[in-house]
Order: sequence, then structure tokens, then C-alpha cells
Amino acid sequence: MAGKKRSRHSRSSMGRGNLRNSAAPKKRMGIVLGNLIVSLILFVASVVLYYVVSNDVLKNFLWMLAMIFGFVGLAFLIIYIVLIVMKILKR
Repeated sequence: MAGKKRSRHSRSSMGRGNLRNSAAPKKRMGIVLGNLIVSLILFVASVVLYYVVSNDVLKNFLWMLAMIFGFVGLAFLIIYIVLIVMKILKR
């Protein structure tokens, strides 16, 4: 059985996938700042609930959540600082 012929792609259409797909700098900074704020709110909520709850199991769970959200917030803070430095050096 004969195979179906395929049309040839031009080089320009195949080269589009190789282009760097980056969001606009303001959009990236907005996304990082939003994630930073959310992680810090969750961190603060976990710490407050840690001091309010009297159950030991819940206290341990909330402390672990606070640690996780704290490290995630720290990571987003570092990313945000790097983006600001990149923006300053780009000028």
C-alpha cells in the first residue's frame, strides 16, 4: 500500500519553535510578586494558627507548613531580586 505524501515544511515555519519563549518582564515580575505575596500570606497564617491550636499533631503539621511556605517565599524573594537586578543591568 502506498504511503500518503506529506508536504514539506519551509525552514521559517520550523524555526519558530526554536525562538525563545519569554514573557514580558513586567508580566514576569507581576507573576513572581503575586506568588511571593500568596506564599507569605500562607506562611503568616500557618504561624498564627500554630500558636492558636493546642493539639500537638496539628501544631507539628502547621509548623511544617510554615517552614515549607517560608522557604517557598524565600525562593520567590530571591527570584524577584534577580529580576530587578536583571532589569537594572539591561539599561
